[in-house]
Amino acid sequence: MADRSQNPVETGMKAMQDAVGGAFAAQQRSVGLAQDWAQSVIESYKSQAESYRALTDAMSSSMTALERTLQSQEETNRALKESLDAYRNVVESASQTQERNVQLVQSFFNDVVQTLQGQLESSRSLLLEPAAKQQEFFQNVTQEWLDAYVRLLNVPLDLYRAGAERAGGEADR
Repeated sequence: MADRSQNPVETGMKAMQDAVGGAFAAQQRSVGLAQDWAQSVIESYKSQAESYRALTDAMSSSMTALERTLQSQEETNRALKESLDAYRNVVESASQTQERNVQLVQSFFNDVVQTLQGQLESSRSLLLEPAAKQQEFFQNVTQEWLDAYVRLLNVPLDLYRAGAERAGGEADR
């Protein structure tokens, strides 16, 4: 009989170990999601780098066109049209990349929120107050990441607009 009954302290310790183990597993899933997201962001940045290289090539082509202006107005008009087409392609590509990045970030943060909600539910009985604080912390950090990333994604578009305004001003002359 004594062998079959369990000590309440041992039972409590077992329940505590199970709850902490579940919380640890949830944290590991969160880290995995973050690593996957980071890899996706790196791939996105590689794509942006290729777009920026294309933009640099387009700008180089534009400079060549300006030198030709001194030689022939007809040749200049043709080169400017090619340059504008190259700018249009680069802007469309950058815009599509930025849209993909926004979707990727939104998907990541949706996954993070879902994971955090799962963690909260799995450890509610053991970690009710700390879990609430942890969720608030992750939501704050997530919002700060999102705000910083959106600002980062808008930089190429702002640079393009400034360049387009300058190019438009020079073309009007």
